[in-house]
Amino acid sequence: MGYYLEDILTGEKLPAVIGRLSSEEIALLDSSNRFDFEWKRQLQFEIYGLRREHMEEVIGLVSLESQPKNLAIEIKLIANAREHLGSKKRYDRIAGNLIAFVCKKSFDLNFDGYVYLKPKTSIIFHYRQKYGFSDAGNCLFLDTYNSRNIINEYHEAFNEERPADD
Repeated sequence: MGYYLEDILTGEKLPAVIGRLSSEEIALLDSSNRFDFEWKRQLQFEIYGLRREHMEEVIGLVSLESQPKNLAIEIKLIANAREHLGSKKRYDRIAGNLIAFVCKKSFDLNFDGYVYLKPKTSIIFHYRQKYGFSDAGNCLFLDTYNSRNIINEYHEAFNEERPADD
């Protein structure tokens, strides 16, 4: 199945897709006020959107920058649409799917799954507890082992796509 969302009301697994967004799509999202932050300020980075399969509405966003010098990908910004935050959200697994996507991309770029971000202080504990990020002082990071765990949790076909390490 790949990535999927969980409908909180029904428990149903709903297939999801992640794709790169154009500057025009970002402008439309900014004008919709459905997301915190001004995403047009992220245009120098790669911006990806998460959607339910066969649906146009973007429900999660991530901007990232490949860092070949660091052999890692930096998550610059990640967000759920406002209607999918807190107790009022309809779908679960939005941020997890986006983080798994970035981890998978890190493996594809031969960065061994290394991913890092510089979170707001208020959510450091959440990233560490829910996604297994480790604290490196000024940033949080995922190593090879934790990235594989995230991908295995959020991308069902990952085990069939990659041979196991010997």
